[in-house]
Amino acid sequence: MVVKKIRSGDSTDLPSVSVPPMQESPPHVPARSLVMIAKCLQNLANLVEFGGKEPYMEVVNPFILKNKERMIVFLDHLSNVKEKPDPEEHHALQGDPARDMSTLHHICVSNFKELQVTSRTQLTIKKLVTVTEMLSKHKQKYKEMLRS
Repeated sequence: MVVKKIRSGDSTDLPSVSVPPMQESPPHVPARSLVMIAKCLQNLANLVEFGGKEPYMEVVNPFILKNKERMIVFLDHLSNVKEKPDPEEHHALQGDPARDMSTLHHICVSNFKELQVTSRTQLTIKKLVTVTEMLSKHKQKYKEMLRS
């Protein structure tokens, strides 16, 4: 969402941004700069460096490598959820979409085999199974990165 906002030049709803919202698309050169910044942030968030597909972006790889560990710590902190929250903390959990999504993912992983069976007849559940598989693979890859 942030990358999409940066690419469009729209700063509304972005925290700590004091730039007034733009009424129209930015001119070509600033728009191109915003796209480059968005690409850098996206690759950093995905923990990947630029490669042969976009050789002109490889100059940013030192920045990505320098900040990769910080991004991993940030993502780990962001996604760290207790298995069973304390009842006293329950009121603090209300309205926390990231925690809710993490809990939903945990439920999907715990019931994955049943979801696979149901997905054969329900398209919506099939999408949920696909997303759960993708997130589980990403989590495994992330854990492997932490070990190395």
